[in-house]
Amino acid sequence: MVQNKTKTILVVEDNELMNTAICEILAAENYSVLSASDGVDALALMRQQRPDVVLCDIMMPRMDGYTLLQHTRSDEQLRTVPFVFLTARSSTEDRRQAKRIGIDDYLIKPVDSQDLLLAMSNVLRREENALAQTERQVEKLRTQIVSSLQHEFRTPLTFILGYAELLAESPPGTVDVETLRASTSAILEGGRRLQDLIEKFLFLADMQHRRELPDSLAPIDTLSLLAAQAQTFSKQAQAASLAFTLDCAVDDPVVLGEPAYIREAVRRLIENAIQYRRADSTRIRLALSTVDGYVGLHVSDDGCGIPADKLAMLRSPFAQIDRENRVGPGIGLGLALVNQIARMHGGRLQIESEEGRGSTFTLWLPLPFEKS
Repeated sequence: MVQNKTKTILVVEDNELMNTAICEILAAENYSVLSASDGVDALALMRQQRPDVVLCDIMMPRMDGYTLLQHTRSDEQLRTVPFVFLTARSSTEDRRQAKRIGIDDYLIKPVDSQDLLLAMSNVLRREENALAQTERQVEKLRTQIVSSLQHEFRTPLTFILGYAELLAESPPGTVDVETLRASTSAILEGGRRLQDLIEKFLFLADMQHRRELPDSLAPIDTLSLLAAQAQTFSKQAQAASLAFTLDCAVDDPVVLGEPAYIREAVRRLIENAIQYRRADSTRIRLALSTVDGYVGLHVSDDGCGIPADKLAMLRSPFAQIDRENRVGPGIGLGLALVNQIARMHGGRLQIESEEGRGSTFTLWLPLPFEKS
């Protein structure tokens, strides 16, 4: 249950009378209330004291609600603060735009005091539930790791030990070149699989432990990053008769983030596209786009696609959906890593798929804004 007295709500409203009235309603319910008359003052206040919820008008002088939201989503300390719009803009398109950029609730003026309080309570409850769910997922992850280790680590170890024993026990000079080549190839493949598994486990464990990004983030040129990752996978793609295409519809594709994490996310998306391709697949499309203050890094394949009822579960660790005709092994950690990285950066992982036609995975990241 939400304890109001421990929760702080920032009210951002340029109408002084309405601002005062809303603050009084919230204070009467034992919320701690902060107040600002526009986005500029609100952003400065948020950087001094992080609120639990922002209740914000859209149309304001100096900085409107959409711009304030974009600033908070690009600020590593504020990106996860729930945002509720309170506005006179009631059109379907306004609501749709707010939904696209990830607003937590949308209230229409004039708002009834009970509806306002209910909205605040619901948003805070969802935040508490999300935190509790994260804690449960961490515990579930620990259990799943132990279970997964028994199978996923044993399989490549069997290859390594089996072929190593074959070579070790063969009398000198009795192993022909083809057998030697096949044995060393199997040992190498098994070792690479083990290395990949260990890297995934350690990477996810590190993110689950940290949960937050470092205070200092670096600018990342997403176009260069996509091109570099395509080059990294060039040999693997060539061996599979795949070609990369790269389309950029972004003038300035720079975001702020942890370079190693974003690089890992793109790597896992490309790896996923290669792994789940159809046998007759010929290309993997990489693309960049911008929508409402976010840059999207798209990785599309023409693989077997994903059933609609299985899409949501792909963001969870160890999720496996047994897609037909997939090429190569996997334990379901890749997309969980990408989803976690996206959330840490104030973004999200979008999955679009059609069975028999292929899938597009998009890593949405907030574009940076100069701090006022």
